[in-house]
Amino acid sequence: MSFRKKYRTRPAGAVAVALAGGLVIVLAATGCGSSSSKGSSSSKSAAAAVGQPPPEWAANAGAWPAHNYDLSNTRATTQTPINSQTVSKLKVKWTFALKGASTFGDFASTPIVLNGTVYFQDLNSNVFALNRSTGKLKWEHAFNKPSEGPNGVSYGYGRIYGATASSAFALDPQNGKVLWTRKLVRNKNEGIDMTPQLYDNTVVFSTVPGNASSFYAGNGDGIVWALDAASGKTKWKFNTIIDGAKLFGNPKVNSGGGLWYPPSVDSQGRVFISIANPGPLYGTPKFPNGSSRPGPDLYTNSLVALNGKTGKLLWFRQAIPHDVRDYDLMIPAILTNLSINGVQTEVVLVAGKMGKAYAYRADNGKRLWTRSVGRHVHDTGLLPRKPYDILPGDLGGVETPMALADNRLFVPWLDLAAFASASGQPTGLNIPSGRGGLAALDAASGKVLWLHKLPSEDFGAATVANDVVFTSDYAGTIYAFDTKTGKTLWTKKASAGVNSFPAIDGDTLLVGAAAPGFFKNPKFELIAYSLSGTGATSAPAQQAPATTTTTGPSSSAAGPTPSASGAIQVKGGEFFFKLSTKSIAKPGKVTFTFTNIGHVSHDFKIDGKVTPLIQPGQTAKLVVDFTKAGSYPYLCTVPGHAAAGMKGVFTVR
Repeated sequence: MSFRKKYRTRPAGAVAVALAGGLVIVLAATGCGSSSSKGSSSSKSAAAAVGQPPPEWAANAGAWPAHNYDLSNTRATTQTPINSQTVSKLKVKWTFALKGASTFGDFASTPIVLNGTVYFQDLNSNVFALNRSTGKLKWEHAFNKPSEGPNGVSYGYGRIYGATASSAFALDPQNGKVLWTRKLVRNKNEGIDMTPQLYDNTVVFSTVPGNASSFYAGNGDGIVWALDAASGKTKWKFNTIIDGAKLFGNPKVNSGGGLWYPPSVDSQGRVFISIANPGPLYGTPKFPNGSSRPGPDLYTNSLVALNGKTGKLLWFRQAIPHDVRDYDLMIPAILTNLSINGVQTEVVLVAGKMGKAYAYRADNGKRLWTRSVGRHVHDTGLLPRKPYDILPGDLGGVETPMALADNRLFVPWLDLAAFASASGQPTGLNIPSGRGGLAALDAASGKVLWLHKLPSEDFGAATVANDVVFTSDYAGTIYAFDTKTGKTLWTKKASAGVNSFPAIDGDTLLVGAAAPGFFKNPKFELIAYSLSGTGATSAPAQQAPATTTTTGPSSSAAGPTPSASGAIQVKGGEFFFKLSTKSIAKPGKVTFTFTNIGHVSHDFKIDGKVTPLIQPGQTAKLVVDFTKAGSYPYLCTVPGHAAAGMKGVFTVR
């Protein structure tokens, strides 16, 4: 997934202060009510409860209780025997086969572990509960609704929380039964693709301007929702687009904002959200360089601090005003306390697809430092009329969560060029050409302490166990580095590509290998590497039940095959189309028989007609009546797939 002129009316009693560099701080005037002046024990108790995680998290600190381990999003634990001395002993203990292939593989999140159970959500929105010792399935709740990801589930207050592309839900952790649901999207152009965050009996979700069917189609609004954890009722909401549904003055064309990942929450109850980019990306022939959305396009590409009780804006910092390169500032913000000029100061660390990490003061948003990672070519300013290479590209920069331990910030990045102009992308991305890396930065200064370059894109986040930091690449290699020196301590080749994020459960490392990567026959599975593991050959493999699908080899969605002037075979995989011929001699009816030979879901669109979303190994027919000669573009409509190479031109002579 990738991701104005009128400003939101400020709350009464608020003072807006404009500073250089796009920062606006909103200072809310504090009233002197009688209840606060009395300092009653009840008010003190309420104040102490602000910014608190669910009680289950502390009880399961030796496992992995949340997407990023804690409310500070550190992705780091010391409550594990895995360290630099033991990590080389990690071996496979069990695997769990994943079956429901979606648009970008099957799993692109973090498993969580509480009370001896592993919980996770696949990219068809299905939720699973496994025995953490054996990998045996306890229960599954099948939604079978494709998600762009990164999605995922959260556990707290006695419930499991997650979302499909349209609705938030709460499940019973004992059996997976639905306790409540709440539709959050306004229309078919919006979706939900994040793991919710939990604090103070509140569960936070966000909509985004797209879903597995389309992205940035216009009229997509990213709205943050804070719901009551018990009932799903709205506590507050915050629109990440400053003029809301007006969408920078052109809702038919524009869209943007929303969250990819859970926000962080501090002990004062402040919620720090990292917001995605505006759309349309780059621009269009009619609106080059995003001219349909003039101005800075607030609050896209911004770090925003909110009052966690009310959702009121406290301050924001926009990293990239009027973005035309898909440079989301969407990595989950990490909170920490650092010595700044000799004073202990709460600091927020964040990064995004612009390939930069940033540090800000938590109290007022003052920028402390910025550090670039990876390659940077043509990454600033407006775009030219003719396309050129851009680094980071729209699948580049920092795509997945960072980690923090011992004042060291671990930043995964990837270099994958985009070829684009002011009006769009004429060609796809060359996925095999991408590279990646992991950098260790001094959290107080941004200084690079060490870095490793990797042979493939790093979509594997960073996860710390004591003095070991784990990451992985799209080619399916898992890495363990010494946090202090960067020394390679352990590597392992998984059974598929990796675009999910490891979790540490006691003596076990959980890795989801469920992306195509560059494997001829990838094996999608959740893998448990344990200090007590015996190796892959003796690991007991569990399997998810087969999921239902809406299309198949004899799908009726395309209708019966009529008499046609041509019959063309179309094969699609990651990320290409192969047509038996790319032209016909004269206008007439053509039957395109599309077979998905890849490992994720694809479709085939030409001349305004499109097949259903086709699962791997399945086939569908599409009949098109070409009434006149000309050139007819074809593509896969799954977001990102055309940009990655699944497009071309069919000619009618």
